[in-house]
Amino acid sequence: MQQTPLDRWLRKKYVYVSHVYCNTLPQGLPYGVTVEETTGESGSMYLYRLTPENDKILDELTAHLEVANITYTSRVSDNEGLGDKMLNDQNKSFTMQIAWLIFIVIILAVAFSGLPVHLWKTLSAAEEETDGKKKAHMTLVEPAEIPA
Repeated sequence: MQQTPLDRWLRKKYVYVSHVYCNTLPQGLPYGVTVEETTGESGSMYLYRLTPENDKILDELTAHLEVANITYTSRVSDNEGLGDKMLNDQNKSFTMQIAWLIFIVIILAVAFSGLPVHLWKTLSAAEEETDGKKKAHMTLVEPAEIPA
């Protein structure tokens, strides 16, 4: 199923995580950057992994690294957790699944509320038997007089 723009935005906001790898740290890091020492995931080429909270902080961090003339690389990976499992399925649209779920809940709520039975009873005509034949019985209500 095709992904909607909302699906892509949700994936960018809650699933994708940017990591910046470098060997030396700059003098000042922007607020919102977590610093970790790398293990084997960077191929033992880099010592530090910097993880910014959002794209604005990422741009500020890369500007600091370029001004300090520090060699770095950035990589995007998937976040681990519940959001990854729900939002990161390429074959299903998360927003369409939610829309169908809401539609089904509304249909079930109307069906179990008794509204269809009430409408059927109100709109159907009562039948009465006369001389072995069934006739529809409808009561006519005189319209109220409208004051002039």
